[in-house]
Order: sequence, then C-alpha cells, then structure tokens
Amino acid sequence: METNHILIVEDDYELRHLFQRVLVQNGYRVRGVEDGKAALEALEKEYADLIISDIMMPVMDGLSVLRKLRSKNISTPVLLLTAKDS
Repeated sequence: METNHILIVEDDYELRHLFQRVLVQNGYRVRGVEDGKAALEALEKEYADLIISDIMMPVMDGLSVLRKLRSKNISTPVLLLTAKDS
C-alpha cells in the first residue's frame, strides 16, 4: 500500500515541523514549505494527496494558493488553518 503524501504550508518553523513530525509518526510522507510560493513550486515537482496550509503567510497566503490551484483545475483537497480568532 502506498503512503499518502501531505504538503504542509506553514511559515512558523516550529509549527511546521511539529505537523511534519506527527504526520510522519503516523505513516504519512510529508514535505513542509514556508509559504504559498514555495508550495506551488513544490507541487510542480511532486504530487500531494492533501495540502495543509496556513491562511496568513508572507509572500503568498493560503487563500491565494487555493485560488491558484483551482484556476489550474487542480482539485487536491486543501485544509486551511489559521490562528486568527475572527
């Protein structure tokens, strides 16, 4: 059985590595990147079964990544996260 590949897009280094560590311990292949631009570059090179992305990031935010993917008819599931309370 092939392991699902998850792309983590999070500008907070500690949080990104926490997500990666937990997911790897649970049997997933994981790649972490620091912003939306890096996410799009990573997706050009390697397929992801799921993208977990922060919404608020420098360079390119999570919503912009989602819009860009959908404009290219890429339907990979995207889970958007935020620490913002409103």
